[in-house]
Amino acid sequence: MATTGNDANPGTLNQPFKSFNKGVSLLQPGDTLYIRGGLYTEQIDLQRPNKSGTAGKNIAIAGYPGETVTLQYADLSESSYGPIKARGNRGYFVFENLVLDGKYGALKSGWSIRDGNHHFILRNIEIKNFLVSGLYISANDIQVINCTIHDQFSETGLPGHRYYGIYFHDGTNGLIEGNDIYNNSGGGIQAYPGPISNLVIRNNKIHDNNTTIHSPIGGIIVSGSGYAVSNVSVYNNLFYNNGSSPLSGSSPGLRIDGANTTGTKVWNNTVYRNKGYGISINQARKTVVQNNIVFENAKGEIVDFGTETMLSHNLTTDPRFLRSEGADFRLQNRSPAIDAGAHLSQISIDFRNIPRPIGRSHDIGAYEADGSDFISVKAPQNLKIQ
Repeated sequence: MATTGNDANPGTLNQPFKSFNKGVSLLQPGDTLYIRGGLYTEQIDLQRPNKSGTAGKNIAIAGYPGETVTLQYADLSESSYGPIKARGNRGYFVFENLVLDGKYGALKSGWSIRDGNHHFILRNIEIKNFLVSGLYISANDIQVINCTIHDQFSETGLPGHRYYGIYFHDGTNGLIEGNDIYNNSGGGIQAYPGPISNLVIRNNKIHDNNTTIHSPIGGIIVSGSGYAVSNVSVYNNLFYNNGSSPLSGSSPGLRIDGANTTGTKVWNNTVYRNKGYGISINQARKTVVQNNIVFENAKGEIVDFGTETMLSHNLTTDPRFLRSEGADFRLQNRSPAIDAGAHLSQISIDFRNIPRPIGRSHDIGAYEADGSDFISVKAPQNLKIQ
């Protein structure tokens, strides 16, 4: 379909449809609807008509390769589903190569995936400028891969108006991978209040979030409030400069919180210059924190008020980054992080998909040194690993 199309056309590349309603109405499991470049203000409604893919036969809705497709669905309601509506038991969809633009708060509703939705893959999507969280998830089997989610904002920053890049409210078997999440007013990712299980958050850049006054969340919060949150894995991520507002208060890079939060794994992350603690654990049970670089965070590196927490092989002194001022957190050749981590069979690649380990054991932090980025430096002093 295309802005210059016509619904009387056959829906081919040279004779496209014009409306989403027409294009969606003909979709069957295994089909792909390509959208040509342009600005669209119509909602993609998968509820009327009722559409779903099936296992092994996803329905794909995608921007045409090499073109920019911008969705600015003009609904001013915060309770709307946003630019793409799939209320109820709709599943087995792939969405990719789209831009969802809230027009700097003129459109209040970000993308809401809920009410029985399942098996969605979001890939190469930009979500920006909403006066609400960019992506709200209350669903099972949702994957968010290689997306850019930025500049969601709040007019006040008060409780109830702390908007996040991703608000993972509840669900099981979620994956948040390879995304760039930044400049969101309330924080990068909120996984709260549950129930949540088997959520994987890996290989993301989460930075320069918490741009408001009142939010205690910087990069990520994982927290159960009245519901169980279990088996969340957070690894190979970069958390830096969260709490970027001068008035934002205490914004940890990672916050693991609540007595209902159990078995969170925090492995091989790089946590640098966040405004609060690097990693903060409060009341959570059986949290594992291993192989993380946690350095130069404003209130301290790791604080643990949890129960049965396991802390090991975390580096809290100078890791000898290649160029930290340019957010290049690869390791210099004499970095104390090299070969100093615990061997973790669960972590077989690094942030850039290089195999781990290359040397005697895993390197600490999000990057595994492969020799291609070494520069010569003096040996570090006052090494501290805990």
